[in-house]
Amino acid sequence: MMKLLLLMTSIMNSYCFNPNDYVTIPFLRFPDSLSYNVLEINSIFEYLIASVYIGQILVWSHPAPKTPDRIAQTKEEMRRGVKALFYVILLTTGIIWKIQPLNPYYGYYETHEFGFKEFFVSLIIYMVTFDVWFYTSHIIGHMPFFWKHFHGEHHEFVEPGAYAQDAVHPVEALIQGPIGHFLPTFIYPFHPVCHHIFGLLTSVYAQFAHDGRWDPAGHTLHHYYYSCNFSIWGLCDFIFGTGYNQQKYPIPYIPTWLRSKVNSKNQDKKIM
Repeated sequence: MMKLLLLMTSIMNSYCFNPNDYVTIPFLRFPDSLSYNVLEINSIFEYLIASVYIGQILVWSHPAPKTPDRIAQTKEEMRRGVKALFYVILLTTGIIWKIQPLNPYYGYYETHEFGFKEFFVSLIIYMVTFDVWFYTSHIIGHMPFFWKHFHGEHHEFVEPGAYAQDAVHPVEALIQGPIGHFLPTFIYPFHPVCHHIFGLLTSVYAQFAHDGRWDPAGHTLHHYYYSCNFSIWGLCDFIFGTGYNQQKYPIPYIPTWLRSKVNSKNQDKKIM
């Protein structure tokens, strides 16, 4: 792992490294130095092309029985997700094109070294800032007005699948996604490559959390109980006491695909 990190940081620090020498994408190019940005967008045409380019095995490997209802839910998650992602992609590429160059830390690592310390600090700031932002906007989303018009749409999936990660109202998708992702870069200088790796891993993490089989912050419990586990990583839930508590929620949540196994074990215990 350390060797991989050293290789990544050495590449980031190689200002002569030009990704265009290694990767060719029709109608789109990378900046000559990745210390500034990950995409070079100079016109509305390039902006639209980037939106097209930036665009799950988890669903079909999930142990939940592929009943007609489950398949219909998956299709609905995908439909809503594609709709929301359309706006997310437009805003994300727009921020890369127009907003990030205004960032006071833009191009910071063109003249400063990037090492393990910078990587570690940026990771902590990214996780804390994103968690606070997501938690706050999520709590607001549960207020009656915002629930009715925005966030309630996402909670129609009581037992979500991986695709439910993006199956949200477009307004909510913009607030909790791109804004939460880019906000930390105005607090601390992030290397563009490192920053976008964080974003990719966060998206994958969120898909696993909705999938339910690997869910360290208990997001599937949030879909079941509604009033606990609001944050991404569980940090804000721990601080503000809004995490899942078995005494407060005495009825345990058992996923449908596990209930038959649990019932059969209970029957075996009764027989013994």
